[in-house]
Amino acid sequence: MEIVQLDLQQLRIKHILYKSKVRSFLYGGTFDTAFFSAAGPVDTWFTTVGKARYGHEPELQQLERLHQKLNNIALDLHKLYSSGQIEQAHDGLKEVNYTSDLFIATLSELDKRLSKV
Repeated sequence: MEIVQLDLQQLRIKHILYKSKVRSFLYGGTFDTAFFSAAGPVDTWFTTVGKARYGHEPELQQLERLHQKLNNIALDLHKLYSSGQIEQAHDGLKEVNYTSDLFIATLSELDKRLSKV
C-alpha cells in the first residue's frame, strides 16, 4: 500500500471513530471534550499529515471544511442533549450522517485521483 493510501486510510478511520463518538455521547456515553477540540485526532491529522503532504489538494480543503462543519454540529448536539432536548439531539444525527457521507465521498475522490498519479 502506498503512503497516500495509508494516509487517507488513517483519516477515514479517524473520521469513522469521530462519528461513533458523536453517536456514543448522544446515547448516554461520556462527552470527550478533548476529542472534539482542535487537539482531537481528526484535527491533528489535518494539521500534521494533511497540510504537510496534501495541503495543495482542493479536496483536502473541502475535507477540512466538512470536518469543521461536523464538529460544529456535534457541539450543538451536545448542547441540546445536555439541556435535556434529547429527541432534537437524536434528530441531529441525520445532519451528521449526511455531512459524513459527503466527507467520505470527497475522501474517496481524493484517494482515487491521487492513487492514479
